[in-house]
Amino acid sequence: MEKEQEDNVPDQLDRSRMFHSCCHHAIRSGLRLIAPCLALLLALSLLGTQLDAGSAVITDRYVKDRRALMQGQKAALTTLSDMVAGRTLFDARLAKAARRDLISSTGRIAKRFRKHRMEPNSHARPEIWTQWQDFGQRADTARLTAKQINSRSLAGLRRSLPAMMQACQSCHQSYRRYPNRAITH
Repeated sequence: MEKEQEDNVPDQLDRSRMFHSCCHHAIRSGLRLIAPCLALLLALSLLGTQLDAGSAVITDRYVKDRRALMQGQKAALTTLSDMVAGRTLFDARLAKAARRDLISSTGRIAKRFRKHRMEPNSHARPEIWTQWQDFGQRADTARLTAKQINSRSLAGLRRSLPAMMQACQSCHQSYRRYPNRAITH
C-alpha cells in the first residue's frame, strides 16, 4: 500500500523538473507567470514534506499521542546527533535540554502504549501487547540510557549518545512495523 502511494507521487527530482520548467516558461513569457510558479513551488514543497512525514490520517487520539511522543524523541536525538556529527556546533544548553526531553519522554513510553490501539500509520507491531513485559523493560532501558547521556561536553556526548541510539534501535527492531533505516528515530 505504501509503495503504491509513493509511486503516485512525484519524487524530489520530478518536483524540481516541474519547477524549473515553470520558471523557464515564466521567463520566456515576460515574467507574467512568476506568481503561479512560486505557488507551484510552495505546493510541491508542502507535498514532499507531508509525504516524507508519513502523513496518513490518524484518527485515534492514543495513536496520535504515541506518534507525537516518538517525534519528540526523534527531534531530541537529531539535535544531539547533529552536534556529534559536526552538522551543528556543540551547545551544552541545547544538549542538556534535549537530554531532559529524552529522559521525560522515555519515561512516558509504557503509558502511551498501554492501550492496544492500532491504525495503519501507527507503525506499532501487535507484539508490543503480547510481549508487554519485554516492551516495558526496553522502555525502562531507554529511560536509564537517556539519564546517562553526558551533555556537558562534545566528547562526553560522543561517548554516551551511541548507547541511547542502540536502545531505540533495539526496541524498534522488535516492536516497530517499519524499523528505521537510520541510527536515529
